[in-house]
Amino acid sequence: MNKFLALISILYLNCAVAKNIEPLNNYSLEEFFTDEKASHTVLERCISLYSAITELTKKKYPELASEFFQIANTLYPYGIISFSKTRKISYEEAEKFFFTNVNNLTNLYIDEMKKNGEKNKSYFKLSFIGDDLRFCHEVTKSFNLVISELNNE
Repeated sequence: MNKFLALISILYLNCAVAKNIEPLNNYSLEEFFTDEKASHTVLERCISLYSAITELTKKKYPELASEFFQIANTLYPYGIISFSKTRKISYEEAEKFFFTNVNNLTNLYIDEMKKNGEKNKSYFKLSFIGDDLRFCHEVTKSFNLVISELNNE
């Protein structure tokens, strides 16, 4: 029964996400570190944004794409752990759902960035995506610092 409810909630979230991407400006670093649901949402969105940038830059700027790919892959396991905790499902189940969510969000970011690129000649100019990228950078820096400090203890 618990798995069935988790599946229904995941499907609902996928449908809600498929419509549009809300800017991350409603979240703060404090929320990221203190609220598990906010942490999950931010990780999922940042991984998706980094993945979208990887896809859009890999042909013209392969080294830059590789850096974004590495960042996304560093955060990915923590996103799955967070998803598993918030949904109270196994890591294996969470991994499947998380992959689907990230893939859907990545495609939405790619579409949004392409539209913005055609309109403004930039993926980020005059778009919330630039603000999201700055926020994700701050989250990633802070997250890596915390992980580094925990490893040194």
